Formats: sequence, structure tokens, C-alpha cells
Amino acid sequence: MAAGAQAQAPPEGGTAGSGGDRAGRFGVFGDLPTRLLVAGLRVAPWFVEPFLLTCWTLLFFAIAGEQRRAVAGNLRALFPKWSRLRAIAGAYRVFWNFGATYVDALRGDTGTGGIDWVIEGMDAFEKLAADQGGSLILTAHMGNYDMAAPMFSSHFGRRIYAVRAPERVPEMQAIREAELREKERRHPLFKTLYNQGEGMLGVELARLLNEGNIVAVQGDRVVFEVSPMEHEVEPGLVMKLPRGPLYLARMTGATCYPLFILRDGWRRYRVLVKPPLELPPRRRGGRDEEAVKVWTDAILEVVRPCWAQWFVFEPVLRRKGGGE
Repeated sequence: MAAGAQAQAPPEGGTAGSGGDRAGRFGVFGDLPTRLLVAGLRVAPWFVEPFLLTCWTLLFFAIAGEQRRAVAGNLRALFPKWSRLRAIAGAYRVFWNFGATYVDALRGDTGTGGIDWVIEGMDAFEKLAADQGGSLILTAHMGNYDMAAPMFSSHFGRRIYAVRAPERVPEMQAIREAELREKERRHPLFKTLYNQGEGMLGVELARLLNEGNIVAVQGDRVVFEVSPMEHEVEPGLVMKLPRGPLYLARMTGATCYPLFILRDGWRRYRVLVKPPLELPPRRRGGRDEEAVKVWTDAILEVVRPCWAQWFVFEPVLRRKGGGE
């Protein structure tokens, strides 16, 4: 679901080439590394995971220069007292946690490892499950929603629609489609919708919310044709975030629950569910600054202390006055 980060980072240099582009298939977002990793996990014992994960992370940290610089820049904006070296070290931790989450997801998909879950905020979780109206889940790119969404749908007894971006390499998209179709077969209440940048997804999501479904959206990452907006979340710190999720909440009036997936250890995850956001009355014109502040505060309240698990590989934070 969108209750966690997508298990991916954008390729350096933009969109990968077609299926015949071998470099694209071997790149950060290509299908060949994933195919090799899945094959390896089927035969590798659990105790070699730390070594393999470290090697995998070092390789991708070295070749994904654009993403490395973006993560380090976000961290220096979030923590202005950090040195450049500390931000680079922090970026490596983000990459390592991303890799660990990705491996956990593949272990679950291939049946070679189980995942332990704990829920923090049970009152809000039960309120979300019992809510008969349409509910919007606001989350950040943390954890892995491909693991979490099927579990949620079975607990809620309500249909959950997760929004995700398509893969940039056709062969990788085919792999992901097969995985998601299998999840949907095993968990009929879990459905995936793709943001294709066609402008009609918002209408479809509004319809689903009006029918009483749960829609999960990620409110912290601007990719593809997503329309961005900027907001000064605190003096001097500006955040770029997608416009659509907040507009969807305002347009439909759906109850919005902040929900985040946090990795607590080796194949152990915590679902952090917070009480519904108290958004101010909708404005008739102009920017909805008060609502934007509530929205961004809900995201940064979790991102700031859990920055090492924030898997946004694009520049979304900046300091005014030329600061990083």
C-alpha cells in the first residue's frame, strides 16, 4: 500500500530506455539486478544476508550518484548543522535500510522468510478499521507497502487501494505486475492503482472514497508528471511535495489517517498509526496554507526522527538563501 516506500529509487539520469536498452536493464531501476537477487535469495542462507546486503548497498551507493546527492542534500536541509561528510554517511544509512527493506520484501514474496509486525496506535488503527466512510491513509516513503498492504486489507475487512508509480523499465514493470497480481489473488481486498500521469486518477480515487473504500497515498515524493507545490515547513526550510494527495483529501472530505511503516530490526516492522488529521475548513480561494502546514507537519513529525528510513531519492527539501 502507499503506507510505505516503494521498493525502488529512480534511475540516475532519468527514464531508462526500452526493453532493448541493456544498460537500462542493468541500471539502478533495471530488472536484471532484481532477477539475480531473487535467484540468489532462493538459495542463500539467512546468515549471509548482512554480507550480501552490504555489498549490494556499496555497489548501488557508488553508481547511483544522482540519488546519493539528493538524499545527502535532503539531510543537510533537514539538519543544517550536519557537515557534508556526515550527510554522505547518513545517505549511506538510508541506502542500507532501503536495501534491507527490499530484501525483506523479496524474502516474503519468495517464501524464504517471514515478517513480524507490531502495531503502535491501536486506538487509531481500530477506528480506521471501523470507519464506514471513505478513509484516506497519508504516509511517507518508509518501509515497504508491497509487504504491508495485503496484511492491512485482511485485518480491516475493507478494500484498500494503493497508489504507486509504474516502473521505468518495461521488464521491471512486468515483474512488479506479476507480483502484485499474485498478492491481489491471495488478498482480494487489496488493489493497486498506477499513477500514469493521465490526469484521471484523482477522479477515480475520489469515486472510490465516496463509495467508502480506503485509499492509501504517499505525500512526500514528486515524480513523473505529479504536480508539485512548495511550503515553508519551518523558518528557512522549504519542502516540495505532491499537490494531489492533499487536494484529494480536501475535495472529498475523507477522514485522513497518518500511517507509517518502520523497520525495527531483522524482518521486524512497526505500523505507526496516528489519530485522524484535524484539517481546517476548506478555503474557497487561494492557497490552503493552514491545511498544508497540518499535512507537512504530520509527515515531518515521523521523518525527522526516523530519517534513516526515509526513502525519498529526489531533492524535496532545501534551505532558503542558497543553503542546502
